[in-house]
Amino acid sequence: MDHAVCIWNVWGRNQKKACVLNFHNAAVKDVKWSQQGHFLLSCGYDCTSRLIDVEKGLETRVFREDQIVGVIKFHPDNSNPTKHGHPIPLSCPGVRHVSVSVSNTTPTLTSPILDVEFTMNGKQFISSSDVSQSNANKNAIIVWDVSREIPLSNQVR
Repeated sequence: MDHAVCIWNVWGRNQKKACVLNFHNAAVKDVKWSQQGHFLLSCGYDCTSRLIDVEKGLETRVFREDQIVGVIKFHPDNSNPTKHGHPIPLSCPGVRHVSVSVSNTTPTLTSPILDVEFTMNGKQFISSSDVSQSNANKNAIIVWDVSREIPLSNQVR
């Protein structure tokens, strides 16, 4: 694993690296493009997630966590993360909503998160985890309400 985020030119003959972004201090775990392709969210073993302006090659925000950040997603309505405050869920090891335009974060109680996915309307998202801390059960799938920042259902096997 590498500390860098590499952007590849897959359309050229040589398919060479178009850009290398070296903002993390440890291996990168996940990277997501914004819908319009101007920004990247990256996260990793350095316990951070980072918002990167790809056109400028600049890191615009750093979100520091207590543990490794394993997965990260843009909100479906978040086309320009520097102007809008739509939440970004990420695992760290729990689900955390982070508003790009506001510095506060709201932690919740699920850990460790394996993946998160928004519903098509962006009003809920689903998280999957190995362990639910609140009741010590394994393999939890939880549906979350984005605006109220609460779980709507908890399916545990």
